[in-house]
Amino acid sequence: MNAQKIQRMIDETEYWDVNILDFQTAFFGDEAFLYIYNDAISCWKVCFSSCYEVKYRTDADRRKIPFVKNMRKPQLGYYGQDMTVTDADVVGFYKITVDMSIMNLEIICKNVEIEKVKLSSVDLFWMNS
Repeated sequence: MNAQKIQRMIDETEYWDVNILDFQTAFFGDEAFLYIYNDAISCWKVCFSSCYEVKYRTDADRRKIPFVKNMRKPQLGYYGQDMTVTDADVVGFYKITVDMSIMNLEIICKNVEIEKVKLSSVDLFWMNS
């Protein structure tokens, strides 16, 4: 796979101005997951794996509710603005930058997989209360 093909796959989710439902990491940061709203019953799960570097910047310095974990869906303001895939400086890795308006990500990883999953199969913190 190459960066252009991954970019096309991401663009096919039509993420622009769409709710980003959550960002999660697992396995000591080796995998990162971005969940993008699709419709009332499904979302896109973007899995970044074999992560070399995961950086993010949030709005913690300016939001009125101190802890995102206390927010509910209407209070979340994460929307897809831009996702760009390029080859990373590390050979065999990709660099993905994600602009979610109030959160920015930079991920360097070896693999990116995208699948449509049922919302009921995803553990979204704001749905559990």
